[in-house]
Amino acid sequence: MSENKSFFTLFGIAVLGTIVLLCSNGLTFSGITIFDSALLEEFGWTKSELKFRDFLNSISSAALMPFVGAIIDKYGAKKTILVGLFMIAGLYYTYSYITAAWHMYAIHIGFALAVAGASTLAVIIMVSQRVKKNRGTAIGIALAGTSLGGIVIPQIGGPLLENFGWRASFQWEALIPIGIAILIFFFLKPVKKQTEESKKAEEATEFNFKQALASPVFWAICATGTFCFYSIMGIIANLFLYLLELDYTESEARNTFSIFFIIILCAKLCSGIVTDFINEYKLFRIQLVLMLLGTVGMAMNSEAFVWPALIAVGIGWGGLYTLLNYIIISTFGVKSAGKIGGIISVFEGVGVGLGAWLTGLISDQTGSYSASFWVVVGLLTISFITSFSIKYVTPDNDVTPVT
Repeated sequence: MSENKSFFTLFGIAVLGTIVLLCSNGLTFSGITIFDSALLEEFGWTKSELKFRDFLNSISSAALMPFVGAIIDKYGAKKTILVGLFMIAGLYYTYSYITAAWHMYAIHIGFALAVAGASTLAVIIMVSQRVKKNRGTAIGIALAGTSLGGIVIPQIGGPLLENFGWRASFQWEALIPIGIAILIFFFLKPVKKQTEESKKAEEATEFNFKQALASPVFWAICATGTFCFYSIMGIIANLFLYLLELDYTESEARNTFSIFFIIILCAKLCSGIVTDFINEYKLFRIQLVLMLLGTVGMAMNSEAFVWPALIAVGIGWGGLYTLLNYIIISTFGVKSAGKIGGIISVFEGVGVGLGAWLTGLISDQTGSYSASFWVVVGLLTISFITSFSIKYVTPDNDVTPVT
């Protein structure tokens, strides 16, 4: 009976995390791209002008994350998640009234603060504080929400766009984060207090902020994360337009986009489960190679390579995303996870912003996405090299070799 209760508790907390990320990531990153064609048509912007919004969003979010991470450590993830969700609702409604590029840019800077509050970092801390056994599984389930957003939100936004236009669609979708905030408020229970004995045992293996900064592993994670996030955001933010460039219809591109996120979702979930049984550092490098090979296929810029490439990228990135976040917790612990993860998020955010913007800019300059994706191939190769420096360490920086 206690085992069943433990499983349902784990599953319930993880699913709440999934729902939060479905909303925060789905609405502000992947799901919003289905409006790209409508915005380009109405305002006559170039792709790089449009994608500059993602650069501003990500850079602003990166700048804010160390401060938000400290707030999460002090006040708890639940409060920051609620604030973030209500902010997303207000900003989404405001989006329906934009008439110039700077309006869009201002809203995406606002999204940065909102998403920082209801971010992957907040959800990982929320889950890790409440789940000790099978933590990898719980994190994998929770992080599946980032991909679920790419599956669900476009399927909501697509019909709204076709029937009501893009302005009304933003207003209807603003209701989603409000509903989820109400769910979190009532169903997410407080963190259980630790016994003095378990607290001391945990603190002996956990890093404080200064210890983490002194570890070479911390900086290896920052570098690898920067290049990996540049790569995936360059792909996700431009995938819809890339498929149109290869003569896909908008409906075909939208469905391909959703299937791509289903692949990522399954990979995130499976990699989280697998980390409870095999070494996460080895698995990380395997997933990185898969993503690298898939991106080579995309750089070929041929319709024949689209599905093999997207499958490899989806499986590779799904595992990488879960593992990058799980490794932060398994290596440094929960004690200062907000501040530690906040600094790592700065680097990842820079990668996200540059990836979304520069991928579109290079495409504008060269006339196709081929050169853009060859840049991604180069960056993933560097990531693979730096990934060998990511190992388990103790607070005194005594590196334990991977076995």
